[in-house]
Order: sequence, then structure tokens, then C-alpha cells
Amino acid sequence: MARPDLEEIMNTLIPFAQQMLAKNGEFYPFGASMGKEGELTHVGASTGSEHPASQELIKLLIAGFQRDAAEGNLRAAGICIDVRIVLPGAIEKSDAICVQLEHVNGEAIEIYVPYRKGWLGKIKYGELFASKGKSAFFA
Repeated sequence: MARPDLEEIMNTLIPFAQQMLAKNGEFYPFGASMGKEGELTHVGASTGSEHPASQELIKLLIAGFQRDAAEGNLRAAGICIDVRIVLPGAIEKSDAICVQLEHVNGEAIEIYVPYRKGWLGKIKYGELFASKGKSAFFA
């Protein structure tokens, strides 16, 4: 049951991140959650600042998911972040979309979609890969 839930959240977060990259060349952290009945909700955070620090937005998103999980209203959730990482087999860092996903059953996974900006701002995407994540929402 966890895999389809996490895939549904991933499949809503990645296209929106790609849309924001195409339009703005970057994006602030955002998320999506799945309620206990399977309803999907898009989630944003705000500090009131026009240019908030990404870490502050991530903290707000995590706190909201933790609250929803503690109240028993959360089946799965994910946060989407614009990151720089060293890709498998590489030496230098690359830009990537990172989706941190968690399910109430304890499964946590991080999905990465590397990208680079080409001529005239056109975004070119690399191969998606995944790694084991850390629980933060259902801890």
C-alpha cells in the first residue's frame, strides 16, 4: 500500500517543480500530503518574507506534517526541495529536484531528478534515482 501512495505524491510534486524551474529557474520548498482516506493536498509554507530561507520553509512543512501525523490525519507526505548533490559515480555537485517521501507504515525514501540549465534557460533532466530516506513526519 505504501508504494502507490508515495508514487502518487511524487507524481504530483516533480511535475510542479519542473514547471517552476522552467518558469523561474528555481523554486522554494513545497509539499503534498495524503490524508487517511487517500485525498491529496498540495502544501506550501510562508515565513512572511518575500525571500524566505529554504531551511525555514522546510522546518515549517515538517512541523505541519508532524502535527497532522500526530493527530492521525496523515497517511503519507512529501517535501520537494531544490538541492545540489554529488550524483552516483560523479565527483562534482549537480542541481537536482529532491522529493523526500514518507508513509505512515515507516517507509521513507528520497527521490532525485538531476537537472542542468542549458542555453536560453532550457532545463535538461537526468535519470531519476532513489535512496533510503529518514523518518521526520511520523517519528
